[in-house]
Amino acid sequence: MSATPLTWGGRSIPAPGGLPAVAVSLTGPSLAQARTQAHSAVGAGADVLELRVDLLEETGALAAPEPLDAATAAAQVLECLRGLGEIIAADGADAGAGAPLLLTCRTAAEGGRAHLDDAAYGALLRSVLDGLTDWTPERRPAAIDVEVQRGCLPQICAQAHALDIDVVASFHDFEATPADEALEEVLARMAREGADLAKIAVWPTGADDVARLLGVCARATAGAGEGTGLGVPVAAMSMGALGAVSRVAPAFGSALTFAVVPDAQGETQASAPGQLPIQDVRRCLELLRV
Repeated sequence: MSATPLTWGGRSIPAPGGLPAVAVSLTGPSLAQARTQAHSAVGAGADVLELRVDLLEETGALAAPEPLDAATAAAQVLECLRGLGEIIAADGADAGAGAPLLLTCRTAAEGGRAHLDDAAYGALLRSVLDGLTDWTPERRPAAIDVEVQRGCLPQICAQAHALDIDVVASFHDFEATPADEALEEVLARMAREGADLAKIAVWPTGADDVARLLGVCARATAGAGEGTGLGVPVAAMSMGALGAVSRVAPAFGSALTFAVVPDAQGETQASAPGQLPIQDVRRCLELLRV
């Protein structure tokens, strides 16, 4: 079963010609710096902007050691979204013109800075979506990231879809690359529970792990044959320098890849190990186009 491409803010995911769409993560650490990063990413031709709210100073409630006040944390997240939306609109790149937003709150369990247990994580995402109800559609994020291991994916999918917000289900393993069967089951669970895009990022211990991940992605995205494909787009990444090739290998079917944009000093701040500068990613994707 082949996957129907997604449309975020007028952008196709994957991009036309089957190339992965290129996302740039806005990592702050302040909202002002995230705005600057958004300017640079839009100027560099990013297809998607990922707002990593767990990395922003303005969302301090997410990293607080005391129990989460979901309403307070959601208000902080919404304020960051509002501020970033204004700068994107000022660039002429609002949700309808070329810089759709993927909202991500990454927990410490999966490499982020949000110290949330499963219940608090689900409560936060539900509160954020509640707060987006009265926003105009063009001001809402195009998609929201949901960690599949937190146990709230079906509920968040139902709530997000009611607002025409897509859901990116994600899974991260920073220690190893699970067996093919385990990865395939994770992807199948994501699709079964309602995700619009299934994303896995794993750590390779050798070149064979990278090859296995690419094989899993290729099988999941195969549209021909006896309905062997997953039915939703897949983003599959092997992290670190060893896995960098997985970020620029369009032949294996990944719908979305992540890149970085240097700041004014030429420094880059990757949101995950192994991300490459956007110009290099674009060049490699074009060279390896099939």
